[in-house]
Amino acid sequence: MKTTYLLLSSVLLLGCLSACNIFTQKQKALKTNDGSIVTVETGGNELTVCDFALVKDTIDVPLSEFVEDCRIIRFDNSDSAMFKAWFTLVTDQYIGVRQQSGGPFKLFDKEGKFLHDIGSVGNGAGEYAVSIYDEVIDEKNDRIFLSPFYGRKIMVYGTNGKWIKDIPLPGQINKPKLSLNADGTLSVVHMPFQEGEPLAFQVDMEGNILKQIPATAKTTVSDFNGEVFSYKNGNDFDFFHTSIDTLFVYDPVGNRLLPEFTMTFPNPEEKPIHLYYRLPNHFMVNYYFWGKNGPENGGDILIDKKKNASSHFRLINDFYGNLPIPGSGHNFYQGYFIRNMEPGQLAEQIEKHLASGKCPSQDRKKLEELAATLDENDNNVLFVGKLKK
Repeated sequence: MKTTYLLLSSVLLLGCLSACNIFTQKQKALKTNDGSIVTVETGGNELTVCDFALVKDTIDVPLSEFVEDCRIIRFDNSDSAMFKAWFTLVTDQYIGVRQQSGGPFKLFDKEGKFLHDIGSVGNGAGEYAVSIYDEVIDEKNDRIFLSPFYGRKIMVYGTNGKWIKDIPLPGQINKPKLSLNADGTLSVVHMPFQEGEPLAFQVDMEGNILKQIPATAKTTVSDFNGEVFSYKNGNDFDFFHTSIDTLFVYDPVGNRLLPEFTMTFPNPEEKPIHLYYRLPNHFMVNYYFWGKNGPENGGDILIDKKKNASSHFRLINDFYGNLPIPGSGHNFYQGYFIRNMEPGQLAEQIEKHLASGKCPSQDRKKLEELAATLDENDNNVLFVGKLKK
């Protein structure tokens, strides 16, 4: 059941389920040393292990626990600026939008003004015929790297939108994730189709493979089912390959995989579909069971590394009247909290939240005024906040 778009959409749908009172307990505080967490030393690295069966309480957690601030950016409304967001990347100078359904990658300035498309859809030079699967914005050198869903190249553009070159690769990469190294090379993790092919590798700008970690039988796949998720919120290259039930960091200097987090389940044969996320001081887990009608009985789990404890949780935006944030971990990407919403969708959420009585009285006017400015025909609205270290 874990096909590419099914798993991605289910992660987001599950967030909606968890926001709809799956858990009805009153708010509680996260306990310290609650017995659900074990830390294991593995080759000089600490692996955090959470026992699913020992995660008990449910708490509401404010967004301010994780971010310094949260503001709203309204994207340019010109025809060329419109998009259907899949992933949104925020840097100091830019906002990049990877689109659903294979649309071109769009680049905005940090205030939401549209700059230009990066490349275009097609089969010519500087064009991509398949969807973009990951991106890197290199502000220092005014470059943008795009990796396709599959292929034998990584595309390089200027931040002016112009194609510079393709980095040729000796083999095909499938669902690749990228990270820019300090020396200007790229690290890549993907889903290899044959044992012995690189699972992770480093490549220079000419396509030379400098270091690699070969795939094992367990990390080799036979099709495009499954995923490689990489949210990179810790200033390093973390990833979760769905064939390996562990979140790793790829260390490019030592050319090794460092296990960071995993979860144990009472019955490995009936464990839920799940996804791990990593923040500077926390892990998050999104999970659900697959029923006759789709995802059910799911939710989100927060693991606090400092408190050595865990809990089911609901994330709420306390900067904006405690608006619910479904799909908690999915909203943190490359050092920022990011929630990219269509205005009609946001207006509907605000209306339901105000009617629920869960908005603090002092924030009600703020949300009402925000809702009054939303036009369903406008481009998206972005909630953004920088992660605390």
